[in-house]
Amino acid sequence: MKKYLIACLLTSCITLSFAQSRIDEDRARRYYCEVKGIEKELSAGLKIIFDFGDKASYNIWGDLSSKLKFVDESGEYIKFNSMIDAANYMVEKGWFFQQAYSSFYGDKSIIHWIFYKDASSFEEARKGILTKEEYKKLNN
Repeated sequence: MKKYLIACLLTSCITLSFAQSRIDEDRARRYYCEVKGIEKELSAGLKIIFDFGDKASYNIWGDLSSKLKFVDESGEYIKFNSMIDAANYMVEKGWFFQQAYSSFYGDKSIIHWIFYKDASSFEEARKGILTKEEYKKLNN
């Protein structure tokens, strides 16, 4: 009888454990960000663009809007020196690297790195990542 009760108790615990993990999975959603490295026109290096899919991050000439450039906690612009610099920033903010590929637009090569983060909302996924425009809204 004891063995039967212990087996039932263990089965119940395992079932509840799986049910709880399923509930947690239902609350989280996977969000993506594409980090693009585009060759600069008249100088060496790359223009780094972060695309979260929520708004355009550059205009038809490929210029990054100053309102959409990332800033640190004190409102100073963050200059990304390379794709690795941008990747380290994303990892620091809790994002995970998923895939890389390259493409061409005219005579320019574009490097694409895809990152993802599981979160309960887009705002939670973007937590700690601020543009100049968002920084101004928070500090006014």
